[in-house]
Amino acid sequence: MNKVRKYVKLIALVALLIAVVFLFPQINNIYNDVERIIESSGNVAPFVYIILMILAILISPIPSSPLAIIGGIFFGPFLGMLYTLIGATIGAVLAFLIARFFLGDYISKRLERNKFYQKIKGKKERNIAKIILITRLMPHVSFDIVSYAAGLTSLNVLTFALITFIGMMPIVFLLSFFGFLIQPYLSIILILVGISFVSYILYLALKKS
Repeated sequence: MNKVRKYVKLIALVALLIAVVFLFPQINNIYNDVERIIESSGNVAPFVYIILMILAILISPIPSSPLAIIGGIFFGPFLGMLYTLIGATIGAVLAFLIARFFLGDYISKRLERNKFYQKIKGKKERNIAKIILITRLMPHVSFDIVSYAAGLTSLNVLTFALITFIGMMPIVFLLSFFGFLIQPYLSIILILVGISFVSYILYLALKKS
């Protein structure tokens, strides 16, 4: 029975790998469509991108890091960095204000067991600012959770906006510059990333079997 289950997993994961390869043209077409939308926006293209970044901060399932890379692809490393910083800072401040003035009780209950929230809860404003500044340098820490959690503290909104903008600069520059560098090789990179991701899942599944 265990052998049958192992082979079923293997077949399913190989099928997934094949699907990634065959579906890549469709995925690439979606990227090209987004590219055309931004390019056809003309002078308002930066505003379209900034709005997308704001939504990425406010809505958890939308990832912001890939958007920062896309910003580098579309606008270059420096303008991409600037637009990302503006959008992410506005999004963070909106999340902060939502937590402070509108959904404080709801968000407080949702974050009750969150490690970051527990770390800043009840702390002095200066200590909270230092902790948030450090987390902005760490891409693996949830950007939106930090923003919502900060709104539940005594931290001043202007201080929050400033440390968010400054703290994001290094990682946003790296992501934007990375996007700028990979732009000519984007199709190949997307294929390799997809294959590598599925191969890694296959490896983990076989290891556990």
